[in-house]
Amino acid sequence: MLPTAATTGLMASARPLVRAAAGIRSITPAQQVLLLSAARRGYATPSGAPPKNFRLQPPKTWDQETESTMSKVGKYFLMTEMLRGMYVLLEQFFRPP
Repeated sequence: MLPTAATTGLMASARPLVRAAAGIRSITPAQQVLLLSAARRGYATPSGAPPKNFRLQPPKTWDQETESTMSKVGKYFLMTEMLRGMYVLLEQFFRPP
């Protein structure tokens, strides 16, 4: 692979920095590319660093929930009554005249 103008400029500008940091007198271009790729930080998002509060909160356990037991029982009872009402309605709908 032939080096392009962009990679040649990048390697030429970073060469003194890499030599000074590593204390090495001569570095091959392949070693220099490896050093530069390892030093560059990459993000998963295309726009840079993730925003604040990016990570989700861990799920609450049973003892950390704010809803009371009676509230849950009330919702369960309401759903069963609604299903029973729908059953009675459909039973009357399909009854022969």
